[in-house]
Amino acid sequence: MRRMSLTWLAVVALSFSIGSGQAEADIEDLSGTITTTKVITESTRLSGDVTCAVIAGPCIDLAASNIKLWLNGFTITGPGSPDAVPDPNNPAAFCNATNGAPAADGIRIQNQTHVQLLGPGMVQKFRRHGILIVGEAGVPTKATVKGLTSHHNCFSGLLVNMMSDSDIEGIVSVRNGNNSTAAPCGGNCIVNSHGNRIRRNHFAGNGSILNNNNDFGVGLIAGSSGNLLEDNHIGGNTNGILIQATAAGNVIRGNIIAGNPPGQVTRTFGASIGFDVKDEATVAGTGSRNTFELNWCITYFGPGPAPCPSFP
Repeated sequence: MRRMSLTWLAVVALSFSIGSGQAEADIEDLSGTITTTKVITESTRLSGDVTCAVIAGPCIDLAASNIKLWLNGFTITGPGSPDAVPDPNNPAAFCNATNGAPAADGIRIQNQTHVQLLGPGMVQKFRRHGILIVGEAGVPTKATVKGLTSHHNCFSGLLVNMMSDSDIEGIVSVRNGNNSTAAPCGGNCIVNSHGNRIRRNHFAGNGSILNNNNDFGVGLIAGSSGNLLEDNHIGGNTNGILIQATAAGNVIRGNIIAGNPPGQVTRTFGASIGFDVKDEATVAGTGSRNTFELNWCITYFGPGPAPCPSFP
């Protein structure tokens, strides 16, 4: 019996080895310089750093459902200069003039489902958003973004629009939104998106106080509803969490939202320049509210009852 068991185990181990080898062969490797949009329709992993010279469209376009992109510890760097003053003689080298076209994003997922972006790894210095996910009305997006870093992108590190039933977990989003003009941008911009879970992320140093002072670590924008923001660390942004007037029914629970904006900003521009939580959800008269539970936060702007200061 023992000899038979050992033989059976050897056969099983061999079959697993063959299976993993076949799966490995199905994964495309990607590295080097990209000069035109790289369209991906199968699971792909970075095998080295990527430098992107695309200035008028996405660097990488995930154009199929049920695929994965592993950054595999490498960095995707765009052509943007988020801190630079725009030069009319060389506009393509800097940030987009507005939040609109051209869609000069690092990674784009549009109208696809069950796509996964997996870290570790970093997406940085793109002329618009580091990562853009656009869902489809009435179709659960079911995307996963996990373990990535979005750094120093002109507008948002991660912007999602009409995304639903998806997970953003364990990402780090820092120093985004430096040059986003009047558009509300920052670490994670959640636009007209519903039923998503944003958990265990770190948002720091995002946003600029210029142009409406509406940047943030996390923003619930344009009617986003039913989202869960839980166990995130949100500090050093122009505003920690920004909730626009029509965003309702979201649950904001167990987050550390403090030090927004940084001390030097308030020292230079005044104490009312930004807040840990800036809540506009009933300012426009919609009467709707979001739920705050067990957050650690200090400063608040918005209608009562105020959820901050709170030290659970």
